[in-house]
This record gives sequence, structure tokens and C-alpha cells, in this order.
Amino acid sequence: MITVINFGSTKTPHILSMVKALGHDCEEVKWNDFTSEKYGQQRSIIFSGSPTFLTEVDHAPYHERFSCVKLGRVPVLGICFGHQVMGILHGAQIYRGPEVRTTIPVHIVKQDALFRNLEAVTAMAEDHTEGISLPPSFIHLAYSEKYPIEAMRHTNLPLWGVQFHPEVSDENGKTLIGNFLQQC
Repeated sequence: MITVINFGSTKTPHILSMVKALGHDCEEVKWNDFTSEKYGQQRSIIFSGSPTFLTEVDHAPYHERFSCVKLGRVPVLGICFGHQVMGILHGAQIYRGPEVRTTIPVHIVKQDALFRNLEAVTAMAEDHTEGISLPPSFIHLAYSEKYPIEAMRHTNLPLWGVQFHPEVSDENGKTLIGNFLQQC
């Protein structure tokens, strides 16, 4: 079972639909209903985006609820806000950046299974105003002209983050999510 953690994004139904279209069973769990006891019962986890600004809220509830993810026993893909949560769990700094609400070119700087069958410069939909620094133990995978850390992967655990929204990036996004699910 693929678990999609919903942080309140209007795009979460697109993640669920894409996962199902790729032939996988999935469930949606609201972020504040997730418990560490549930961790490990999933085949993989996808963190959604959110309208919340991490620059404006206390991070403690995210650390408390999702610290189990740092163990890396279950593959996790963080999308936008989920990417940022993955970052702060591992020591990244969050910052307010430029507003980006369109499709832009994302430049892949390090080939990874997540980007298999995608061009070195790939169009992806963006919808955010915050970014993160690269956390320790993560590899920088992609950047855009607006945000330096568009994608990252843990050096030895199955943990990925993407600042963009593959769930609304047409075939490029479907390929990326399919690649993630193959890693599971």
C-alpha cells in the first residue's frame, strides 16, 4: 500500500489519481493522523504539498510526528512542502524565496533513478514561495533558475524530495512518480 500523507494541498487528489493510474493501491492519511506506529506498515510514503508556510510555523509538530522517517525503512518522496519537511527533519534551513506558480525548466545535475527517462532539462510545475538548503547526508539532484534545491536524495536511504509538483506536471511528472514507485 502506498500512503499519501496529506498536508492540506489541493493537489493531493492528483497524487492519488496518478498513483492509481500507475497501477498501485494507495490510501490518503491526513498528516496529523499519521503515527510512528503506522510507519513501516506502508510500501512507500508520499508527502504532499501544503498551503502552510514553514517559515511561519513551529517545526516541532513535524519533527515529533515524522522523526521515524529519518530511519529510512520505507521509501519516501516529499513533494513541495513534503520536500521541505524532509529537509527540516534532516537539518536543512527553510527560507522565503520568490513566488513561482508556473511550469519552469528544472535542470538535472546528477542522474538518479528518480529521473530515469527524463531529459536533462525537464519542465515541471511549480507552486511555492519557500525553499530549503541542502541537508547534510543528501545529494543535490536538480535546480531551477528560481530555486537551487529542486530535487535531492539521501546518500544511502530511500528518501527523495522534489520542490516542484510532479502530480500536475503531465507526462514528465507521471514518469517521475512512476520511477519513485519502482524504487519501492
